[in-house]
Amino acid sequence: MPRLLHLIVVPALAYSGLAQADELTIEGSGISRDIDCQGQDVGVYGAENEIAVTGRCGRITVHGVKHKVSFETGTALSVSGADNTVTGGRVQDVNVSVADNIVSTTLGGGAAPGKFEASGAHNRVSLVLAGPTQLKVDGVGHVVEWVRSDGAPNPQITASGAQNVIKKKP
Repeated sequence: MPRLLHLIVVPALAYSGLAQADELTIEGSGISRDIDCQGQDVGVYGAENEIAVTGRCGRITVHGVKHKVSFETGTALSVSGADNTVTGGRVQDVNVSVADNIVSTTLGGGAAPGKFEASGAHNRVSLVLAGPTQLKVDGVGHVVEWVRSDGAPNPQITASGAQNVIKKKP
């Protein structure tokens, strides 16, 4: 029986290690770190971490409270929690949820339209539109401002909720 248990447990442990290798994970509180993502997904979890992500990333996930994250480029950005500040280069898709997050990035420019979604309350977002884009804003009190880069069309906008501001920057 011990041999059979060894045959089950060892492969399971090896598989779990491989599954975690897909995302560079920073989890904790008060961590300050630079990361070269080298094409991998990056996840920042916890509270009050200051992370600078360099290089070309996959999906960038920021979840928690009061993080400060900067990045160069990624396939997608997801920000959830409260009071996070995320600034960066270009991503194809952005999702911002919960409350009081501040996000500034370039959206789109890929083969498909860039997609932005906001939900929750009082998130502030500044976007540079690099190509066709779709903006969806649900919730309360969001401020979403955008500017077009050369040749980019105006975005398609859908909104619901109350007291949301969605406008082109002057």
